[in-house]
Amino acid sequence: MLALSSAGRADDHPAVRLELADCLVGARAAIEHAIEVELGPDALAPAATAVTVGIDCVPSGLVVLEIRPHGAARRYRYALDWRSQPDDARPRLLGLAVAEALAASRIELVPIAEPAVPALAAVAPVVPARPARWALAVLGQRRAFTARAGVDLVGAGLRLEHQLTARLYLAADAVVEGTTALTTSGAVSVASVSSAPIVLIRTGSRVVGELGLGVRAGIARLRGEALPGGLFVGVRAIRPWVGPVTALALGVRLTPKVTVSARGELGWVVTGATARDLGMPVAVIDRGWTAFQIAAAIAL
Repeated sequence: MLALSSAGRADDHPAVRLELADCLVGARAAIEHAIEVELGPDALAPAATAVTVGIDCVPSGLVVLEIRPHGAARRYRYALDWRSQPDDARPRLLGLAVAEALAASRIELVPIAEPAVPALAAVAPVVPARPARWALAVLGQRRAFTARAGVDLVGAGLRLEHQLTARLYLAADAVVEGTTALTTSGAVSVASVSSAPIVLIRTGSRVVGELGLGVRAGIARLRGEALPGGLFVGVRAIRPWVGPVTALALGVRLTPKVTVSARGELGWVVTGATARDLGMPVAVIDRGWTAFQIAAAIAL
């Protein structure tokens, strides 16, 4: 590479007409200043015989300089690898490269070929892991109904989740719950099987927050059992119950595939079920309900 002294650059070099690719337009002022430092303050002044200097970027990360002397058919191309240079030093490096390239082109040195792009064919591409779209959760919960003589159910179940978008999920559970309510004449055994399809909005990465809206529908079996030797006979009834529900949850991702969460559920019974003893309600699934749930979900 030719050494250039700072003295006499303005006389030794012709005027330059600079053409920058779009990838370098943001640094035009700094590049022009660096060229003027190397070639003199009038290097970029308009002139009929100006040498065109084009600077472009190539996909390999190199910068290519093309020198097109005025009135000549020959072109000179030089590749410059500036990836290891700090951003603030790159315009200065370009100024030096332009000066050296102009000097080399005037004495018709053979330009150095662009460094070959490193072959990557033998390197296996890194394919990001596809996010899990399905998850299965095991849950335990307690549900209490706010009606007079409302039952307090305890149970467990499963929930299946499917991711629709980055934040939107669709979930459905199946829960089996039960309790026994004591009465004057005996007891009422309550068993319920219910399911709630819910649309969920979820946010967060390690700590996850969730809001859901849906409908819970179930079947309750109410079975009365009279006291031994009593005058009454227990009866059985099967009743549906259904109502809208909203859920709030907070969870923590223990691993990329395992999440534990606590969930609160609020709902209102539209159609319920009631067991009576001597005309008085003793086991009721009606009005509002609250539920607290602990779940562990595994991404499939």
